[in-house]
Amino acid sequence: MKIRLTFIAAALIGLPAVAMAQTASVQIYGRIDTSLNLQKTSATATTAGRTRKFVSGDVPWLGFRGSEDLGNGLRAFFKLEHGFNSDTGALSSPVPNQFWNRETIVGLSSASLGTIQLGSQFTPSLLLTGRIDPYGRTNSGAIMPMFQQGLSGPLGYTASFNNSVQYISPSVNGLQAKVLVGTLEGAAPGGRQISTALEYTMDTRLFGAVTYDRVKIAGAAVGQPTKPAVDLVTTQAAITYRFDSIKLHGYLIRSKADGAPGMKGMMVGVSIPVSATGVIASSLQRRDAQDAANSDAQTIALQYSHNFSKRTVGYVGAAYQSNKGNATFGVWPSRLEAGPSPVGAEVSGYQIGMRHYF
Repeated sequence: MKIRLTFIAAALIGLPAVAMAQTASVQIYGRIDTSLNLQKTSATATTAGRTRKFVSGDVPWLGFRGSEDLGNGLRAFFKLEHGFNSDTGALSSPVPNQFWNRETIVGLSSASLGTIQLGSQFTPSLLLTGRIDPYGRTNSGAIMPMFQQGLSGPLGYTASFNNSVQYISPSVNGLQAKVLVGTLEGAAPGGRQISTALEYTMDTRLFGAVTYDRVKIAGAAVGQPTKPAVDLVTTQAAITYRFDSIKLHGYLIRSKADGAPGMKGMMVGVSIPVSATGVIASSLQRRDAQDAANSDAQTIALQYSHNFSKRTVGYVGAAYQSNKGNATFGVWPSRLEAGPSPVGAEVSGYQIGMRHYF
């Protein structure tokens, strides 16, 4: 929904209306995604098998964004996004009282000079996973549980930076650079955070990118309690190529903290249009943890989505999760409610749901 706003503050306070009157465009938008989920967890040496049912929200949001043409190719813009749980209506952020828990951005954009934006922002690394994932970071095959810091433990790419500034270059011969810098403003563990990306797009078929993150994390999080903070370095490489009747997806990640075992991972996937309105998506993800317990994990997922319209999608899917060593991964999104699986358990998830954009 678009709302046309005419600023009349100048008239109200007696300032010259010719100088102050402006027209801006503000859009209210969002997404609601909710599904029924059946999750089966295998028995282990210390736990019994379980079957549970969930109604789960999957990354719903409400947003406001707008822009103003300043002339000479310059544009001002803003964005505010709030994430919530569509199955309960509760705030989805783990941070208390953080209502705008996705992005809060204000910026300036120039077609020739690029874009600069300030605020709380998703990292280029997170945005890459949304573009590379056949599931678009959602539903039972979502890429982020295995590779995103926090969801997958202390190792992985960082999702967002608060108190940050980002520069996005213009696209030159298909190449575009992104540099995001955040500061912890004196809070522990201190230091500066950086997330960068170099992306390449050729026509509408080929996309490739590499990213590099360097952030400070608490030493205790990676088994080094005597160190207040250590550097966590994460690199990603990804590519998609769309043929006439199929799209292929490939992804690699490596994450390592100073003095601690690292993690390597990969994803290969495919998305296949089967009609004017239907798409089959499938992916295989593997996480190789280089710890003493060999805590590897693997996800295999398959889904059919039906586009009832440009805004409404129905889907049905299934995923299988295997865990080794100390791994405790489950199937998204019911994993958020089920919690970590028992150590070394196998988890099967079955899902039917609906997504609507507005």
